[in-house]
Amino acid sequence: MKVIAAVIGMGIGQKHLDAIDNYKKSFVKIICEKNVKKIRFLKKKYPDKIITKNENIIFKDPSINLVSIASYDNFHYSQVIKSLKNNKNIIVEKPMCLKLNQLTKIHKILKKKKDLKMISNLVLRVNSLFKEFKKRADIKNIFYIEADYIWGRKKKLFEWRSKVKDYSLILGAGIHIIDLVMWILGSKPTSVKTFANKKSTMHSKFKKNSLIVMLFEFPSNILVKITANGAAVHNHFHEMKIFSKNDTLVHSNLGTYSFKGDKLKKIDKSYPDKLNRKKVIQNFIDNLINPKTKNFISHQEQFDLMSACFSAEKSAMMNKKVKIKYL
Repeated sequence: MKVIAAVIGMGIGQKHLDAIDNYKKSFVKIICEKNVKKIRFLKKKYPDKIITKNENIIFKDPSINLVSIASYDNFHYSQVIKSLKNNKNIIVEKPMCLKLNQLTKIHKILKKKKDLKMISNLVLRVNSLFKEFKKRADIKNIFYIEADYIWGRKKKLFEWRSKVKDYSLILGAGIHIIDLVMWILGSKPTSVKTFANKKSTMHSKFKKNSLIVMLFEFPSNILVKITANGAAVHNHFHEMKIFSKNDTLVHSNLGTYSFKGDKLKKIDKSYPDKLNRKKVIQNFIDNLINPKTKNFISHQEQFDLMSACFSAEKSAMMNKKVKIKYL
């Protein structure tokens, strides 16, 4: 199979293009971008590609069999639906949608169109440090995990994110950490209680919650605290501590190490390991070319993740613990 792709949005979409174009039997044919200045630049940089403002050119082109969606979050849902209805495989930046009823519709269409495949670009799964944490984690004896998505780029909240009605820091940031914990534990949380405030940003353009703390209950009585911290004066960082009966794994700005008894040992793995991020997309292409290649994340895992995120949103809105319902 030859993969002929289109990329929508050339912010983070540039990373998508770099991962797809000329990787094995793949080629980017069309780039869709709304920004006029970027379009002029892209036409000079990629004279062999179709550069357009009109996304519908992509969906009407029968040769396109992969659409890579890297637009703003509020456009993801409609572009996913158009891709599915026009029989295109999909790579989509998280989140795939912003509402639970949208997730339900995507789920129904994918169940009917069994030949189509979709993956969210959950890049922390291919980070060599977190792969090492998954390898070392003593799952049977873990009793508590703390994990933080520290945004560290507060000014970004005041750009397009402040204008999107349903923008969510859980779906736009915390989702990476929720996925990471679910992947490491190999299980799904059963309930969640969410706390949130907008204290640091309430007088800014960003009127939504900018600090979110989620307490998840997992099977085997494992408790997990996850934060999505958009307000911190801090570097962009994914912090994690995994506490088990016999050891503790720690990743922080002060270093990455394990405790066993009273012995501290440094863990020498790459972070943030940006060079490996393209592997999520390239693994997906491998699977399109050869279905025997296993994907890093299944459809069900993606829907489970989104279900957990929407339950965390519901808990914040209702101010009570919520039992997580999965599609």
